[in-house]
Amino acid sequence: MTRKKGIKNSLVHVILVLTSFLIAFPFLWMFTNSIKTKNEIWEVPPKVFPSVAQWINYGDALADGTFFKYMWNSAYTAVIITAVILINSAMFAYALVHIHFRGKNILIALIMITYIMPASTTYVPSYVILSKLGLMNTHAGYIFSSCASIFNIFFLRTVFTQISPGIVEAARIDGAGHWKILWKVVAPMSVSSFVTLGLLSFLGSYNSFMWPSLLIHDKEKYLVSMGLQAFFTSEGAYGLKWGTIMAACCVIVFPLLLLFFFGQRWILNGITSDAAVKE
Repeated sequence: MTRKKGIKNSLVHVILVLTSFLIAFPFLWMFTNSIKTKNEIWEVPPKVFPSVAQWINYGDALADGTFFKYMWNSAYTAVIITAVILINSAMFAYALVHIHFRGKNILIALIMITYIMPASTTYVPSYVILSKLGLMNTHAGYIFSSCASIFNIFFLRTVFTQISPGIVEAARIDGAGHWKILWKVVAPMSVSSFVTLGLLSFLGSYNSFMWPSLLIHDKEKYLVSMGLQAFFTSEGAYGLKWGTIMAACCVIVFPLLLLFFFGQRWILNGITSDAAVKE
């Protein structure tokens, strides 16, 4: 039995190592190409590492400082969007779980219908509304149109249903209002879920491309994905400076990898075993 268990554990570890390598391979490929010459990138058969590391590619990518500007635009808009989404999603989910009102089931059904609709179906009406409000080509328009998430509402609703109603009722008997119950009782018991959703919302907003590219046309206001696309198609030719492009991608991805590294424990807790008190 001990031998079988050891073989099983070894197989599991081998599978995990292979899976980890497959997941990490695109990042390794991107990094190694960022320090290669263009000829080495297209060399057949390809080499894993360059003959001489071309660190100058990073200097070329960051020379004019525009990428730092794009990263700042993406970072601060993503932080605002994430904060607003977490607040309004928490309030909405709390109302669906702990407040009884007529037509709640109908409202939940309508939200579900909204959830299964493709995001692209909202582009035209959102574009018209922002145009009439005078928010086109502004970060405010992008933030205003991105501050709701049906997924977050239903995720938090699921988490909140796991909290014992007795705890909420006890807080209500003690004189706490809904606002205090949400942020002093329910939210602290669901910290892992809030952190997980915060990270996912931040990454989604930071990497967003299609919707902001329809709204924002001023280069100074580009988000990082738009800036990378503009850099990628500069001078009207694809693949012109692949080493520099890969270097720019590495710079953009590095903060996100750090975010995942420091937040992985919270993500796993939020997905597998939230801190919510169950009945």
